[in-house]
Amino acid sequence: MTATASPAWRERPAARAVPWTRLAWVSWRQHRGALAGAAALLGAIAAYLAITGRHIHQSYNAYAACLAAFPQAAASSGQGGLYAGCAPAGRAFLSFYGTTSGPVGASGLNAQSVPFMLLAVPVLLGAFAGAPVLARELESGTFRFAWTQGAGRLRLAAARLIPLAVLLTAAAYGLSALFSWYFTPFFRFGNTGGYPMQLFGNLGTDFAAWTLFSFTLAAFLGVLLSRAVAATALSLAVTTVLDVVTMMALRQHYATPANVSGAGPTGVGDWVLGHWFTSPSGVQASVNTVDTLFAQSQGGHVGLLPAALTAWAARNHYTQWWSYQPAARWWQLQLTEGAWLLAASLLLFTATILLIRRRPA
Repeated sequence: MTATASPAWRERPAARAVPWTRLAWVSWRQHRGALAGAAALLGAIAAYLAITGRHIHQSYNAYAACLAAFPQAAASSGQGGLYAGCAPAGRAFLSFYGTTSGPVGASGLNAQSVPFMLLAVPVLLGAFAGAPVLARELESGTFRFAWTQGAGRLRLAAARLIPLAVLLTAAAYGLSALFSWYFTPFFRFGNTGGYPMQLFGNLGTDFAAWTLFSFTLAAFLGVLLSRAVAATALSLAVTTVLDVVTMMALRQHYATPANVSGAGPTGVGDWVLGHWFTSPSGVQASVNTVDTLFAQSQGGHVGLLPAALTAWAARNHYTQWWSYQPAARWWQLQLTEGAWLLAASLLLFTATILLIRRRPA
């Protein structure tokens, strides 16, 4: 009997790539604990803002209705003032802000302390969610098995980073929108504008941008150090320092400040950066120098009213100048900060992928 001999070698079909949906499911299984913790934190904050914000809005609406009932109130109260007939409603509203005596809620918080605490959320959220994403497998050595399962190291890294980054950024933006609604009555009343450091970082696109940056930085440090705890600690330190430097020294330079002489900016939302004087000859003089000259003219007395200093400067032909960012530039500064944070996040994401690609298996 004879039979046809089978060829000694046959070409094997290429292995089918693991679908993205399966990779996303694996990412969910691995990081559902971190996502649950992030959801619990954001949910607790959102619940507080929603409940307290409802009371704030109700109190402000009662005061606004009182003003609407008395047409003379708007003219007599002035911006941010209280009309005598509506003073009880006004004080009840301002008690949430902490500017008058009154209850501020069972938690003891008021509308001025909440923004400061919220500034820490992007730093904490990004660091604790981003650092373990890739560092945990690198630290334990399980990446050697994961990279041989038909998905490839780059697709695995992207499947872990991108969905988590999108979810956290979207959730942070939603919380920022809720905080904006929570704080709106105080903007309408004229207590403050959007430039103060405790507010700027919690409004617009800034809160979400800092969350994304913190996450990508923590993920990059996790791959670089291959230690989740060390990456978390270093990410917390670096993001905090960069955030403080941005608030204190960088943000005011996003646009060339406007300069005005005389009484200075009058808008509530304007951000005053500094002020100085010019002498009769046009030479710039610091405020301390003018204060010293003014005190000498008064026989060494200090602590007088600013109006007296202004009157003295006018008599002696000193001109006072103010440097400030107008309220109309608020969105320009917001988008500028959001743009460089997004660019930095993309660079960190690219650097993380490159480190994964060059790492030996």
